[in-house]
Amino acid sequence: MLTEAFPRERLTLLYSTVPYLETLVTRKSGPKAAQAALEKLVGRLNERIPDRTYHITVDFLKNPWNSYSYEFVMFLTEFSIQLSEQPDYHFNLGREKLLSPLVQILGRPFSIVQIYRLFPYFAEKFAKGSLKTEVVSVTNGHAVIRLQFAESVLSQFGPYLRGCAERICHTSKASLAQIPASMFGQQPATIQDTCCIAEGDPYCEWIFRWSPQTSPLGKWMVAGAGLSLLVLGLTMTISPHYPWWGHVGLSLLPLCIMPLTGRIWIDRKELQERGTIIQEQLASAEHQHEELRSAYLQQEQSLVDVRRHVDELTMLHELTLQISSTLDQEEIIQAGLQAIVRSLQYDQAWIALWDEAHRQFHKIHAHGGPHTWPSDLRGLTIPATPHDLLTTTLKNTQPTIIEPIQQFLDQAHPTTRRLLTEGQLQRGIALALVSQKHPLGVLVAGHHQAKNFSPSEQNLLATVAKQLTVALDTALAYEEIEALNIGLETKVQERTTELQQANQELETANTRLKELDRMKSKFLSHCSHELRTPLTSIKGFTENMLHGLVGPIAERQHLYLTRISANANRLTRMIGDLLDLSRIEAGTVRLAQQSVSLPTLLEDIIQEFLPLTQTKNQELIAETTGGDLTIWVDPDRLHQIMTNLVHNAHKFTPDHGRIVLTACPEPPDHILLSIGDSGPGIPQEALSHLFQAFYQAHRRPEIGTEGLGLGLSIVKQLVELHGATITVESTVGAGTTFYIRFPQIASSATSALI
Repeated sequence: MLTEAFPRERLTLLYSTVPYLETLVTRKSGPKAAQAALEKLVGRLNERIPDRTYHITVDFLKNPWNSYSYEFVMFLTEFSIQLSEQPDYHFNLGREKLLSPLVQILGRPFSIVQIYRLFPYFAEKFAKGSLKTEVVSVTNGHAVIRLQFAESVLSQFGPYLRGCAERICHTSKASLAQIPASMFGQQPATIQDTCCIAEGDPYCEWIFRWSPQTSPLGKWMVAGAGLSLLVLGLTMTISPHYPWWGHVGLSLLPLCIMPLTGRIWIDRKELQERGTIIQEQLASAEHQHEELRSAYLQQEQSLVDVRRHVDELTMLHELTLQISSTLDQEEIIQAGLQAIVRSLQYDQAWIALWDEAHRQFHKIHAHGGPHTWPSDLRGLTIPATPHDLLTTTLKNTQPTIIEPIQQFLDQAHPTTRRLLTEGQLQRGIALALVSQKHPLGVLVAGHHQAKNFSPSEQNLLATVAKQLTVALDTALAYEEIEALNIGLETKVQERTTELQQANQELETANTRLKELDRMKSKFLSHCSHELRTPLTSIKGFTENMLHGLVGPIAERQHLYLTRISANANRLTRMIGDLLDLSRIEAGTVRLAQQSVSLPTLLEDIIQEFLPLTQTKNQELIAETTGGDLTIWVDPDRLHQIMTNLVHNAHKFTPDHGRIVLTACPEPPDHILLSIGDSGPGIPQEALSHLFQAFYQAHRRPEIGTEGLGLGLSIVKQLVELHGATITVESTVGAGTTFYIRFPQIASSATSALI
């Protein structure tokens, strides 16, 4: 990952890499493929730059005035190798591109030896602070040069030092070997590696060898010597009698003249070449100056854009703070209009809010118009008109450019036409204020002059409109909430008063019901006691008469007396149930608990009901499983519970039916007692009411179910007095089963007075 993408160093390696990659891909696949490769290169680099602020583009990479860290350059070159598909990419890059035309122009006046000696100067200039170079030795045709990395570069490379060093080493030595060829037209220098950082050495060291440069003046001297010998031979042939010193003097003249002529010729050629170099340097300087000037102008333009953006953001920030600090619609609208006129340099702005209920625009606020507008516009409304500026803008929800103004005046509502005319607008823009597809109004802003709107101005005005929309929507929501709160508070108060009155009435009714319940229990207890005495006499006299103690009786008299005795017994049971219920409700029932064996109890119940079940040919059996089935209960009350449930099962089970009594342990600490029958079952809607007093699920006289409906209610209360629970499961047509869960350990509550 790139840890630092901010420009720090201008590197020739970087702004040579991108053009070289583009050139290679263009040669191979064409310009489109080259552009796609550059886009892919930029994408891979940006993936490794965490901060989007520093993301780059292709144009940004091609700009030679930008600079980067060595870490960034290494990623750039590595991706270039992958995209170019050339293993020797770095070496070829150094040979073909690293010696820029500017470097060649600057170095041309010097010899090869001088250029190698000046290598540290060029390295410092184009890789300032990154590379440390040293010239060990330089002779005509031979040079030894070393290269090291600065500490800052080493820290950037980290564990990838050897790989990065190998790439920089190949590029650097290839560019140095290319000096004789690029600047002097010779063959490239040969390279011999003696040390390399990629191999673990402290520095890179290379030996370069090239053809030694010779001075062109020697040729002129050789030519002069040859010409002197020729002159000497000619003079001695033509004038053999001429003195020898004369022949020698004449022959020395060409030897003296030729070197001088050669020097003049060489100097003249060098002057011409230097003039050419100076022109090239001037042209390069002019080119660099134009690039600097263009870069400076771009920077100035960028600075102006940044300042404008800062001003716009500052205005938006101040506007946001101002409109978010209030929930008053007029303050929000006035703040927005003032910001549009003062900060955005519009001549005038106004807002008309939309009333959906009445299909009209109202609450028109303006800033920058005639001074009479604040009072004139108060109370004005603009109905929704098909071709009116406000209506069309609100429907389309897209900005409407008001130009030409006459076209909008012809189709506008009179009030809209008045606003446009009195405001003297020549060009404007209208935007809909819409919050979550809910229209709030229309904003109109414009100039007195025919001025064009740039896209940035439209976007900024749209941003202000969105801010106003959000603030107005919040204010409207607050007003609705306030209205709802007021109505809710009123309703809460009314409801509270009603509830207080209802509570008082309920308390009075509850007190009355308690009193009536007490009186009912007292009445039932009193009546039960009072009815028992005459019933006892009736039963006694009836039994005496049936046994013939008062003399013989006729057959019909015997039938009537039998019915009287049965009904007296039935009435006695009802009175007993009433007495039990009243005692339980009054809390006067005490339990005399002791240890009871369920198998023994079930056997007693079977023996007791055996004569009764035989009358209907019913099967009554008991099943016990597990070990100890002893519970701590009141035996009389448990007998009453079982008798009541078995009696019900007998009544509702048809002839030849089956009644099963079961007792078994129920982990972890309960014993389950169940009474099941094969009777008609109980409807599901009746199960929830089954244990209520005076409720009867079956009312069929043909099966003898007449009674008060107190049996199951008494059973439930007696079961709960023992700290146990009772439930029922039933399926219509398949029978009913009652389950009683007794705790194995006696509850402390069961021995108390309930």
